[in-house]
This record gives sequence, structure tokens and C-alpha cells, in this order.
Amino acid sequence: MNWPENASKLSNDEIYDKLKGCIFGAALGDAVGLATEFLSKEKAKKLYGIGPISFGSDKGYKFYADRHRGKWFEGEWTDDTDQQLLIIDSLLCSNGRFNTRDFAKRLSKWVDDGYPELDNKPPNGIGKTVGTVLRHSKFTSQPHRAAWDTWIQFNCNMAANGALMRTAILGFPFFWDEKQVIKQTLQATKTTHTDPRCCVSSVIVTILISRLIQGNIQESLPDLDDSTKQNILSWMQSGNPDNKIDDNIDNDDLPLNNESSKRKSFVKQVVNKVGTFLSDKNDQETLWYERQKKINTSLNSSKQDREVPKIPDPLPPGMDTFGADPEILALTKSVVDRYKFMINTASSNKVELTKGSRFSKFQTDMSETALLQHCFPDTLADLKLDESSGIGYVYKCLGAGLYCFTRNLNKQSSEGDAFKKIITEMILEAGDADTNGAVAGALLGSRIGYSKLPKEWVEGLKFKDWLERRTDSLWAILSSKEQK
Repeated sequence: MNWPENASKLSNDEIYDKLKGCIFGAALGDAVGLATEFLSKEKAKKLYGIGPISFGSDKGYKFYADRHRGKWFEGEWTDDTDQQLLIIDSLLCSNGRFNTRDFAKRLSKWVDDGYPELDNKPPNGIGKTVGTVLRHSKFTSQPHRAAWDTWIQFNCNMAANGALMRTAILGFPFFWDEKQVIKQTLQATKTTHTDPRCCVSSVIVTILISRLIQGNIQESLPDLDDSTKQNILSWMQSGNPDNKIDDNIDNDDLPLNNESSKRKSFVKQVVNKVGTFLSDKNDQETLWYERQKKINTSLNSSKQDREVPKIPDPLPPGMDTFGADPEILALTKSVVDRYKFMINTASSNKVELTKGSRFSKFQTDMSETALLQHCFPDTLADLKLDESSGIGYVYKCLGAGLYCFTRNLNKQSSEGDAFKKIITEMILEAGDADTNGAVAGALLGSRIGYSKLPKEWVEGLKFKDWLERRTDSLWAILSSKEQK
């Protein structure tokens, strides 16, 4: 894949650093976020105070051990990063171009088998939307149709964050081509999530990242023309059986050219090399039993006394006092304003919620006002991330990610310290903390680059070396470097 001359003001080394920052930033936010996932803010405060939380070589309050957190080994990320890795694997095998059906098949296989290359790590934490769509009879052959049917089944009100958590990486392939970034983002989102709120949220994140890679965050773009808007709105109808225009975007075939075949062969060698140590069924069963043993150990240790957090009075300045970075905030506002028209498709598909529906009290506001309120809260606490009726709501996740992304990092001694402080404060808001952390981590990592991520946290990732090899394989394809 060759990008046009002058596609970016950044050097290749800077683009690579941001690519790696996106992938590792998401994994870090995900892995640290597990500490408070599904807890209330009050419970998180009792367990961790205002932090720090122990991760890698960083000292702090240890992860609370319970049945949920006991499903993972120390330093592991959750299903959020697994699903982004499945997108990366798909990109590796199709020369950097996302293919919906290929991704759907990988997602289906992952749900059945986990990730054998990562110590047979099972797919823990799958959301209701993804789980329901995957059970649809047409999922592997017509993923967008399966997602659409599921959305209709649940009264057009399944606006969960399960696609937003995995799609940030799609800001990199074709970063210079806004329309292609949008198309691939919608392909990946609509594989499981049809709701317009999910679509616009994913697009906002990937376009922000593509603008970072172009290095033109200060440039204002002209409004989208009507033709481009119509393309986007028609892509959002992909999977709709009543759509009279045959414009589904999940029917692209994998490229069959020789170059792609060579790359697929190379990637297969890499995958096999990484995963051969688990080829024996006995090895897989041994690891499964090790995980069950860890769950029991975690439950026993959870009964032990924990260190009572010491909360200083007065509290030290938090990220709310950082203020917003003027350039990053202006960029974010321009992107949100540019794509808010996408949620208007909701009105044509909105149906009345049936009385007694389990979703009748869920977030139902599809207005532009709701989008803007979530994207630009006055404080992080205003998002109420642990609100029981809204845990997993895509706008909450988007708003948390954008709030973290737009903070003025100059208020800290280094970008690495700022990353740690921002991610820690956000996950102490609890709720769907690993997913919120994955999105915020991807955005911040793309902004500051891998080289400025906190090394003490990076070293704490259980599969750091494997993740680095995967990143390098993706970079080799995106930058058209020769494989050796």
C-alpha cells in the first residue's frame, strides 16, 4: 500500500510511532480499566482511593480480586483489544483493506476458540449486542444483515460500545482518503452494531486519528458535499432488507492478486511461528485448568484484608483542572460537527419501544443535542459512567474518550505521566472502564505516540512482545516495506 506524496506532514517514523501508540495505548487502557470494570464509582473509591493502581512496575493498590477479574492473568487485556486484533489480522491478510466477511469469520471463530496464540485466552466479556448478532443464522455470510435484523429485533435501540472499542485502528489504512476511512469504519462497525449512534461514534474516532496522521490538525476542511453525505447515509443502510438501492458494503471479496497472496503467506508464517507452542491439545487443556485455578485463588484472596486507601485532603489537582488543549479541542469540535448529520438516519428507523421492554429505560435520545452533550461535558463526572442504566452506552464511551483526548497535557511533567493520570482518573469513574480505557487509550496513544507512553505500564502487558510483532507486521503492509 503506497500513500500519495505529501499525504502527511509527518515522517514515516512519526506515523509508525503513532500507529504503535494507538495499538498499545488501547491495550493499556483496556488492561488497566479491568481494575474497575462493572464496579460503581463508590466501590472503586473504596478499593483504590484516587490511585495509583498497581500495574507493571508501578506501585499502587492491587487489582480487586473477584470472580470477574479472576478470569484474566496479571497484565492481560480483555476482549476489547482482542477484537481490535481481529481487525488487524484481517487487514494483514487483505493488504490493509478491511473485509467484512473475513472479519466476521474471525470474530465467530474467536468466540468459539478464543485466541490460541495468546495462551489460549478465552473471549471473556462479550457484550449482548455482539453475542446476539453472532448467533444469527446469516452472520458469516451476511454480517450487516444479521446486525440489522438484531437491531430491529431490539426496537432499534442497541447503541452499545462494542464496535467503538475495536475500530480506532481503521484511522490508519488510507488515512489520506477520508471517504475510504469512513467506508472501512462503517464496514467494521456494522458487522455487529447498526445503530446510527454507534456508526457516528466510530467515524468520529477514526477520522480524528486519520487527521493526526496527516499532521493537519490546524487545517479547517470544507463542508462535505451532498454526494459524499449521500454515500455515507447509503452505506449506513447496508444490511437493511428494505433498502431499494443495492449498496451493501459488506460484500467486497478479498483481493486475489499475487502481492496479496504473498503477504497472506508471510502473515501465516508469522501467525504459525507465534502460535505453534499451543498446537498440542494437552497444552491448551493445561492452560484452561490454570485459568480455573486462578479464578479459585482470586476468590480466596478476595476475602483477605486489603490496604485501606488513603485519600488526601484537599485532593490534588485532577485532569478537570488541566483544561482543554485549544488545537485538539478545535479539531475535535470540527470533526463532530462535520459528521453529526449521520444520526439523522435514526428518525426514519425509530420505532416505539414495547411496554415492559428491557430497553425501555435505556438511553433512547437520538438527537444531535444528545451527541454534543456527551462529546463535550464540562467535567468527566458529568458523564456518570457508572450509571447502571447506561453502562456500555456508546455515547458515554465516546464522550469519555474525547474528554481525555482533548486535555492539555502540558500540565504534567511528561506525556507519559499525563497518560497515566488521565487513564487512572477515568477508570476510577468505573462503569464499563476497560472499554472506556481502550478508546481513550487509543486516542491518547495516537496523539502522543508509543515512544511517550509510560514504559512502566507498557512492560506490564503480558503479551507485549507478541503485540509488538503484530504491530510491525501491520506497519510493513501499510508502509509497503518488503517482508523478510
